[in-house]
Amino acid sequence: MLVCPKCGAAIGENDVYCAGCGTMLHRVCSHCHALMPLTAKFCSNCGTKFEEAKENHVFSIPLPIEKNGFMIDGRDQQKYKMVKIGNQIWLAENFRFKSTDSFVYGNNEDMAEKYGRLYTWDSARIVAPPGWHLATRRDFNELGRFCKSLGQGMVGTMLKSKDAEWKTNGIFGPGTPGSDAVGFAAMPYGVRTSAGVFSYLGSFAYFWCADEENMGRAYYRHLSYFTGAYQECSSKKECAFSVRLVKNQ
Repeated sequence: MLVCPKCGAAIGENDVYCAGCGTMLHRVCSHCHALMPLTAKFCSNCGTKFEEAKENHVFSIPLPIEKNGFMIDGRDQQKYKMVKIGNQIWLAENFRFKSTDSFVYGNNEDMAEKYGRLYTWDSARIVAPPGWHLATRRDFNELGRFCKSLGQGMVGTMLKSKDAEWKTNGIFGPGTPGSDAVGFAAMPYGVRTSAGVFSYLGSFAYFWCADEENMGRAYYRHLSYFTGAYQECSSKKECAFSVRLVKNQ
């Protein structure tokens, strides 16, 4: 039986959080130390076969440090700007913790600092440090409602960064500049498709939601260079999108 390393409560193999104390749970590869879901039988990073699940395969994640408007991830010491938008606290940057099934555009690691990483849905849903979570549909809906209440234009325009990386012209016509009205600073990082192809850098931003549509698909939010729309769509879970975290309330 698996038990939480923090409070000792029984946990199931499909649990991401301990129901007793809320600790986020992972298995850790003994060979390459990559983080895996508790259900993993093999390490998808190096191929190591896991033994039958035991207590010492379950690890809690170090607590992040929050100081002077920044969150520092205790696992890799990466530093992220935080922003308060309405009643929510978001990371104002794409997440960039290097986990299994995460990628950088074009496999160019130099892009991670500015743009973050692209995660498959299964990776995105377990990558957050304690006290934070992958944004849900409800979180994105609340963000949209708050932006609308300010009456400063279309929600997508308000969320897009002012960065010159957003195209000013493209296949769909002239671009709509971002105003970054609430400090969300969305970047046009594009996507890694389920076939492993990187596309749409400079044109579109894709953000996973924690909610799945069905066994093979999950929801995401979409921003584009040529419009101020703020759209919800769904995609194959094997696609890799950007991740924004929200602080637990």
